[in-house]
Amino acid sequence: MAKSFLVCDARNFFEDDFFVPIQQTLLEDEGASEVSLKLNHANFHLGFDQYLCQHDYIHNKSGRVFNKHFNYYFEPLKFYTYHHKELNLAFIQTKAEAAVDFMNKINSTKHYNLSQVQMDFKNMIPLVTEVAGAWIADLKRAHLKTAGFFGPNVHKSEEYIEAAAEGNVSSIQMKFISERSCEEYTITISKKGSVVLYDTLPTVEDEIGLVFEVYNRLIKPHL
Repeated sequence: MAKSFLVCDARNFFEDDFFVPIQQTLLEDEGASEVSLKLNHANFHLGFDQYLCQHDYIHNKSGRVFNKHFNYYFEPLKFYTYHHKELNLAFIQTKAEAAVDFMNKINSTKHYNLSQVQMDFKNMIPLVTEVAGAWIADLKRAHLKTAGFFGPNVHKSEEYIEAAAEGNVSSIQMKFISERSCEEYTITISKKGSVVLYDTLPTVEDEIGLVFEVYNRLIKPHL
């Protein structure tokens, strides 16, 4: 199963346990969401502390259940966030949309100030072993606004070059050879700031090590 890590610049990160109910401005009787972070393991791996997080992710979807209408519902999520105090860096390990929502919720308090890192695909691609796929958004075509391109070194194809010049690259899939393990992995990096791992790694420590290596080799040089 693929695992997604939102890579964040953590300019302020509350290091103690944190809990807050987030009151909603929709129907009061439909409840409030909760957000919490609890230190699970200090200096878990490579200088990262591991926090166990809970986030009630809101889906703005109307429906009816038990003869009662609702305008939204909560999806309770539990996941880990990894924080490196010396580097002001955090990895939020859940699906990108929920991770961004979680980040925005904790940022609404005075205890956190996180932001997604900006991906510089133009300068990143020459460092990649092999670009295996890419999605390009904001195309100015009558019946096609987003297009996907896949194949070995697809970024060198005329179709990709033309589309990339016209629109904006929203994500790239690549073959990444780790210098730590000498293994090849398939990963996707998105413009939203997420790194997605598709291979099953032996341990969580291996996952964090791979994301950290991707950050150091491909993302950090162009921040």
